[in-house]
Amino acid sequence: MGYAEAMRQVTVGVLFDADFEYGVGVLEGVRDEARGRPEWRVLPVPYAQEGFLTRLARTGALQAVIGAFISDRWLRDRLPPSLAAVNVANLSHIGSVSSVVPDDRAAGRLVARHFCDLGYRNVGVVSERATYAAELRREGFLGFMAGQEGVRVTEPAGEAGYRHESAWQGWLEGLPRDTAVFCTGDHLACRLWQTAKALAAGGPPPFAALAGVGDSLTDRVASGLDLTSVALPARRVGQRAAARVAALLAGEGTEAAREEVAPAELTVRGSTARFASGDETVARALGVALRTLAQNPGVEAVARQTGVSRRTLEMRFRAAFGQGPAEVFRARRIEEARRLLAETDLTTAEVAARVGCASVQAFTTLFREACGMPPAGYRRSLSRSRK
Repeated sequence: MGYAEAMRQVTVGVLFDADFEYGVGVLEGVRDEARGRPEWRVLPVPYAQEGFLTRLARTGALQAVIGAFISDRWLRDRLPPSLAAVNVANLSHIGSVSSVVPDDRAAGRLVARHFCDLGYRNVGVVSERATYAAELRREGFLGFMAGQEGVRVTEPAGEAGYRHESAWQGWLEGLPRDTAVFCTGDHLACRLWQTAKALAAGGPPPFAALAGVGDSLTDRVASGLDLTSVALPARRVGQRAAARVAALLAGEGTEAAREEVAPAELTVRGSTARFASGDETVARALGVALRTLAQNPGVEAVARQTGVSRRTLEMRFRAAFGQGPAEVFRARRIEEARRLLAETDLTTAEVAARVGCASVQAFTTLFREACGMPPAGYRRSLSRSRK
């Protein structure tokens, strides 16, 4: 490397979140952006080495930093104000620098919608109340449920509901068996699951469904729980945060701004594998269909996985919904497509893949038949209505 090139080099530190998997996703996104910027050097900094990051920043070895910042006070104490900095996590409400963060309210709404799609009318929420992200996820969940007629919401009382597993026991014992519970983080969901298992003493847990946020492989493996969870858009956050850093380094957009990136996916697993129906066959079948939405299994395949004949499945669905399974599954695919078009910036091709369409053309035809307009037209209509 020549002297002139070395003088132009920009070192961008990436401070990991305590959630290692989320931090890796953000780092991947920053590296995506850095590939088009040969002068950038991306330096990962583990969460426990924030002191090292501070020393680099104060000696001028860093030109920018992207990270999960604890608070505005933390930023004031540790980083020089001249440093280009972008926050990428809702640990607290950050106002002194720009933030590109997951839309945590949308994560809560995703789980709430999923519970309603499954037919649950009794729902519970357990929140950490220790981070801004948890508050926002709880707000999103409760806000969605407030608009649903006949839904009953419960949560443990007071801070003790989070701090001590023993405080959950009375709340769990009072839950109706057909309750679906949302936890504002995967680790919290796994803790609640372990408490519920101990309380059940080998019997069924005191709730029917459980979901979290973070899609953490670590927590699933450690707990043995096949947990339904919202995958946070870490890579997209990293890409957009890096683009914002580039603008800051160019002297653009210097005022602190906040950008929220909506999560695109709720991964349905065994912890919400049942539809809230008294018909066991319908419950299992719709659970299979929702878990495999992107694969778009046919009615025959769902019937086989449910352990009944296609004719039996048809009869049970018509008794439960007044429609056959094919119509019910199609309606769920269209509803998910509408959500993705409205709440994310996924391309039409990406949306098509997520709802099990083999091509954009097939998806456009399906969507037009259901909604009276193509996907692009639907998205444009939403943009006009928001102006």
